[in-house]
Parts: sequence; C-alpha cells; structure tokens
Amino acid sequence: MDPLLFVNIGTQEVIFLFVFAIAGIAPLIFAIIALFDVFKREFGNKTTDRILLILLIVFAPLIGSMIYYLVLRQNYPLKRQRY
Repeated sequence: MDPLLFVNIGTQEVIFLFVFAIAGIAPLIFAIIALFDVFKREFGNKTTDRILLILLIVFAPLIGSMIYYLVLRQNYPLKRQRY
C-alpha cells in the first residue's frame, strides 16, 4: 500500500516535487556561501563595493552569486588573520 495514495501522489509526483525543491533551495545555498565569502574578503577603503556586492547577491541570488564567483571574486584578496 502506497502511503501517499490518500493525497493522490504517486512516485513520479514525489520525484517531481523533490527535484523542484532542490532547484528552489540551490540559489539560497549559493547566496549564503557567497555572502560568507564577501565578508572574508579585504575591501580596503571601498566599502561601497562590499555594499553593492551584498545587494547583488541578495536581490539576484543565483545570477548574483555566479557573477561574484566567476568574475568579481579575484579582485579582492582574503583578509589577513590577526593574532
């Protein structure tokens, strides 16, 4: 007996919903990882660059994080750890 038969959901629908759930969560995960990376970078006196990158990632999570990782990430070095 199929446990989801009472809501008329079969195996194909469950797979369909699972694929779309992963596709919906992926931009959020990429955006969170990109935001953590932005805060690990050194911007010097360019705080507007940091603010613009954060806005780009927040308002366009998938495209913004891809642009950040592929194009803009190399422009800013990592912060040096202070002991």
